[in-house]
Amino acid sequence: MILLVDMDAFFASVEQAHHPHLRGKAVIVCGDPSRRGVVTAASYEARPFGVRAGMPLGEAKRLCPNAEYVEGNPRKYVEKSLELLEMFLEITPDVEPFSVDEAFLDLQRLPGRGQTLESASEIARELQQRIWDAHGLGASIGIGTNKLIAKMASGVRKPRGITALDEEKFRGVFWPQDVQALWGVGPKMSEHLKALGLATVGALARAPRPLMQQRFGVVGEHLIEAAWGRDRSAVIPYHEGVDPKSMGHEVTLPEDCRDPEFLEGTLLRLSDQVARRLRADGFQGRTVTLKLRDFRFKTITRQRALGVAIDDHGSIFEVSRALWRENWKGEPLRLLGVSVSALEHVNEAQLEMFQKQERSKALQEALDKVRDKLGEASVVPAGSLTYRRSMGHIAFGTGHIKDADRRRGPGEKAAPPDDETGYGEGPDPSAPDPTQLKPRLPRDDKP
Repeated sequence: MILLVDMDAFFASVEQAHHPHLRGKAVIVCGDPSRRGVVTAASYEARPFGVRAGMPLGEAKRLCPNAEYVEGNPRKYVEKSLELLEMFLEITPDVEPFSVDEAFLDLQRLPGRGQTLESASEIARELQQRIWDAHGLGASIGIGTNKLIAKMASGVRKPRGITALDEEKFRGVFWPQDVQALWGVGPKMSEHLKALGLATVGALARAPRPLMQQRFGVVGEHLIEAAWGRDRSAVIPYHEGVDPKSMGHEVTLPEDCRDPEFLEGTLLRLSDQVARRLRADGFQGRTVTLKLRDFRFKTITRQRALGVAIDDHGSIFEVSRALWRENWKGEPLRLLGVSVSALEHVNEAQLEMFQKQERSKALQEALDKVRDKLGEASVVPAGSLTYRRSMGHIAFGTGHIKDADRRRGPGEKAAPPDDETGYGEGPDPSAPDPTQLKPRLPRDDKP
């Protein structure tokens, strides 16, 4: 049996646990409450007012003006997540962090326990109580015969619910529901499926396989299997590590902006932050992606594949600026984002190291050490200094690192860059990321 532990309103609940005066109140976690941005998390007391993650902060203040608005603290949430992982490891060594507030626990190796829905439910109840007693946090736990069922079961009863399903019970609960209830089916896929007359999970399960394969390729077969509650993916213990798919940084501008110089300066700072993250984790990437969101909240992403892997801010900025100039039509922008994907380890990158490149590398390493000691703002790209007084909106250290399997359903393709939301904008703040929670074992080619 597999458990999926999903912490209830995690960021808001952590703030309530750390600050007793917030308990029982509507709490909204965001960036700087005095600036524009979006809701990062909302406590259950705030949700009846219609507040949800990803909502513009101005709208949240209109709906719930008396809420307590708290600036998020990613480091605090990561530390709490690590404490919870240690607790989970006391139950089973097979623990896979799925996000900063979710983790899979595989119980199959437990001697004499956790092999049935009933015994797994008993373990879940004990764990739920331990989390509350030790941390003052609520958790909803899904129990299933595989990861898909456990994940979907965790959302059936919230907050502090426990739901145990096998494949038959899964079909009884989810077949009547909208097809978008299936893990791995987003809004766009839902539209495509409904256009084929597949409006419910049950209808998808009974869909003609040749039709699904013709329309969606191998994903079509996976969707049918998922609709039946079948999933063969294994729980990957976090000590084994999972490499990230991409690293990026994005920011909500203090106000809608159409000033080209200001926007280019912002791209330069973002590129610098992405490069810093890549080097810190020992990666280089071959694809640069630009993300633009205009004043109407219309979002576009454009990417360019490169012939070599890069990790320096100059190269990233050059590509992102070219993409911006090609695709920006002069409309006021609300958000800018830069990310690098197609990552590979530095020692695996096929680069020709000329003497000039080696000197540049040494300089980058020296600057990184200065930042490690004195802080991120101690060294910034010279090209952004012209705008230093107006670029305080670019927070340091709040980029995103997209995990290989983060929030992805069985058979679902990797999410497009538009789904890679950063801490400043979007429903899924990403500074606390599962890849940050996974200690790396030494590589075979290193001592």
